[in-house]
Amino acid sequence: MDALRLVAVAIAITAVAVLPTALPASADPPPTQVITTIAVGSQGQAVNGYKEAPPDGNVAVVTDCTDPSPSAVAANVYACSPSAAGAATCWPSTPGSLLCVDNPWDKLLHRVSYHGPLSPVQPTASPDPFALALDDGTHCLLRNGGAWGGRDDGYVGAYGCGNSGANPAVLSLPNQGDGSGIDRSGPVWTVKVGQLGSPGTHFPPPQTHAVTSAWFAGDRIPAS
Repeated sequence: MDALRLVAVAIAITAVAVLPTALPASADPPPTQVITTIAVGSQGQAVNGYKEAPPDGNVAVVTDCTDPSPSAVAANVYACSPSAAGAATCWPSTPGSLLCVDNPWDKLLHRVSYHGPLSPVQPTASPDPFALALDDGTHCLLRNGGAWGGRDDGYVGAYGCGNSGANPAVLSLPNQGDGSGIDRSGPVWTVKVGQLGSPGTHFPPPQTHAVTSAWFAGDRIPAS
């Protein structure tokens, strides 16, 4: 009887030893980091690590700066026409010119000139970030006019994550939400990313990605 009892105990110990250890629960992703970019100082100079670079194929003269930037969270950040000028997020600089942000990763600005007065503007009620970083390292920039591709499921491009916003892109459905394609209902913002091509082209369903960082445009740094 004692021998049988010893064998049973040994089997029980062996069974316990081979049980898998509990895996730690996966941590929730950190909340989306919302960044207010201030790239131009009160004297119209590049600040906070930003620097002016020559325009890379952009139109250097703008004709209409009467609208606020769609990414502005402060007054007097401008969007100018035409879209080829790349002037959707611009701060006043020297008289008759503005400095416009290219992207927050290279921290480059380009200068555009304008004619006539520059009237004060106020931010929109629901600004959209001008740049996004996604959980897979993808960088995306807010659409600024131009002809973009399409697809057969009704999605359109809201942010370009490749050349000319064509492939891939952050997608949105027209007449649904604010048009930015960003779901901001929780602490971690999400977007749907997919391909664009010729209108009516069939592509796989878009994939959902978390937004790790989102950049908005703030006020100029006041004089000290």
